[in-house]
Amino acid sequence: MRGPLCSLLLGAPAFSAAIASPEALTAVPPATTSAIAPLDASRGAFDAWCAAHGRSWVAGSAEAERRFAFFRANAAAAAAVAARAAPLAQYDLRGFAFADWSAAEFAAQRPPRPDRWGAASNAADAAPAEEQRPFSDAAVARARAAGPIDWVSRGAVTPPISQGRCGTCAQFSATADIEGQWFLAGHPLVPLAVQEMVDCASYTGPYGMGWVADVHKGLARAEDYPLANHSDPTLAGCRANCSAPAAAKSFARIDGATCAGSGIYDNETQMLAWLQHGPLSVSVAAGPFNAYAGGIIAGGACNTTAVDHAVLLVGYGEENGTAYWTLKNSWGPAFGEGGYVRIEHGVSCLGLRGACQAYIGAPPSSSSS
Repeated sequence: MRGPLCSLLLGAPAFSAAIASPEALTAVPPATTSAIAPLDASRGAFDAWCAAHGRSWVAGSAEAERRFAFFRANAAAAAAVAARAAPLAQYDLRGFAFADWSAAEFAAQRPPRPDRWGAASNAADAAPAEEQRPFSDAAVARARAAGPIDWVSRGAVTPPISQGRCGTCAQFSATADIEGQWFLAGHPLVPLAVQEMVDCASYTGPYGMGWVADVHKGLARAEDYPLANHSDPTLAGCRANCSAPAAAKSFARIDGATCAGSGIYDNETQMLAWLQHGPLSVSVAAGPFNAYAGGIIAGGACNTTAVDHAVLLVGYGEENGTAYWTLKNSWGPAFGEGGYVRIEHGVSCLGLRGACQAYIGAPPSSSSS
């Protein structure tokens, strides 16, 4: 029979069938796809990808053909980016959990201007973000002299999890930011409840931290307010009803958040100085993340700058003469380098901009590093 082996479950919406749950987005065993080239767009490659990622389509059905067409289009786009990114970055469709998505599905996952997510339903909730004062030349010089920084190895970053199909990258970034500041304030590193922010916030301010600081006064632990199944098509807007009992268990509290002002909105030397104080929520253009498998996105692959995705800036380093930033993504541990991606430093790669950071007590002073 013509068509892929994978089959759409009868009666289930097509969109939901194409999305794995957050728990399912784990590394694909290499043996399941090892015979297929990294960017092969053949039907055999699609069949192998479907088997590896748990897709199930009726062979020869219209939906199977539609998904195969999306797979081919995504393979072609990834191959074009890979050509610009070579030899510093590698691309591989085999481990990419969203390889059969349509452009509309990608757009739903990646809202424009994630650093300004949300609209206030109450004017009292709409307090503007505090502006971080620029760091002094001395603070910038000290940050440069300090060399590489890795907040993952320093214990301030929880393991990557997946936002699935949901356009909730801002809340994932903000929650990870707060986790880092809570840890740096002397507390154990604990996963916090991103789902609480998704369900309960009327306005999130900078990435999500304004609501936590000014309205709700804290976030529960993830174990008390667990992540919903973001593959559930009945979860409208990926939000469930706010669980007041769970939200009442506020665990980690912050006093506010600051954001880079217009003069330093995309200034990477300022970001490096600020990074000395913990991870930063930032925005990027995520198109070149599709099928990214490792290495440093650099050169011509950096040129997409229309930001549509929020991530967490967790490190800075250099490899073979190329300086890079390390970003924690929210597409699960199968993505990229264990859930992380590296992009070239100092060239506005992927439009990197819009840094914000939670604080406990007071924000960093302009002279600190």
